[in-house]
Amino acid sequence: MAENKYMAYCVKCKKKVEVNNPKEVKLENGRPAIKGTCPVCGTTVFTFIKSKE
Repeated sequence: MAENKYMAYCVKCKKKVEVNNPKEVKLENGRPAIKGTCPVCGTTVFTFIKSKE
């Protein structure tokens, strides 16, 4: 995976944050997403990404 900077919404901080330790995951329906942690509070954050197809 490339060194992309992903942004996701943190529900604890109530703002968009840069994702720490981003990992590409695939949902049950096949949709790709990024899962990582918030750099401020450490909560798990999640965002959808475009399919590479």
